[in-house]
Amino acid sequence: MPIVNSFSNGSARGLGWSGLSGPNFELTWSPVPAGTPFTTGSYSGVDFTASATVTIVNGGKDIEYLVVAGGGGGGGHTIFNYTGGGGGGAGGVLDGTLPALAAGPYTVTIGGGGTGGFFTGYATNGSSSVFGPISTVGGGAGGYGANPLAGSPGGSGGGGGAVGPITPGTDYGVGTSGQGQRGANGSKGPTEARGGGGGGANVASPPGAGASTRGGHGRAVSITGSSVYYGGGGGGGNADNVAITSFPGGLGGGGNGAIADPSPNNGENATAGGTNLGGGGGGGAAIPGVPSDGGTTEAGAGGSGRVIIRWLT
Repeated sequence: MPIVNSFSNGSARGLGWSGLSGPNFELTWSPVPAGTPFTTGSYSGVDFTASATVTIVNGGKDIEYLVVAGGGGGGGHTIFNYTGGGGGGAGGVLDGTLPALAAGPYTVTIGGGGTGGFFTGYATNGSSSVFGPISTVGGGAGGYGANPLAGSPGGSGGGGGAVGPITPGTDYGVGTSGQGQRGANGSKGPTEARGGGGGGANVASPPGAGASTRGGHGRAVSITGSSVYYGGGGGGGNADNVAITSFPGGLGGGGNGAIADPSPNNGENATAGGTNLGGGGGGGAAIPGVPSDGGTTEAGAGGSGRVIIRWLT
């Protein structure tokens, strides 16, 4: 029997399983704009960038999924010392298969990114994303470059903040097993402070962990037919009188860390984590006594999450 598949007005239908005859398979979602249908090879699927309710009629198909949580915000700074905020940790990433998924309603929740820290303000963790029974943990906030505050735990952990020259860099936040990696410690010197990089979602190899100041790399997933990185960690903020450079975020939407430059007008704010990629925001930075357009630079927010599902038609 031939395989038939169609999309219209928030619904997707397929006839049979792997070419075998059987009752109609139907999947609908609401609100309709929350999901974008796609096909790749022998698969059909829906890419959700906003929260929705999915309803499966006549279940029984194996449903492959990718669930990405929101990334953590980059850590903030204080203007009274050399300070570097930690990069935000990436949102947790899970991909796999739910076998013979039964008919019924299933919740899709897209986690929001955490807010970036600022002067006297702490960054926040990202929010969880959900598809039915699968839930991922929001990314950990980057450590505040003032107390300083350690990076927060999360799907991937936030990087530690740092204050120079008097206070050692703080500890990283830990990641969630199977979903992400730890961040990196902050570091300091006589005239510099460097926030640690946020952890990324690449759980298979060390590059997923925050490396000194760089954000950890995310995980490459090909559920839509093309390989895309999700869940990159944010870069740490850099306050340095000599090595004036931005610390990059990891592959998968990690935001770049801020640069606090001793010259007015030359500072750069951190960038936000990638939208619907679950990237961590870059950490902020500050150098004392330099105008805000050079020496005080702001942290980035975390990127929102995503849910993608597909099935064999």
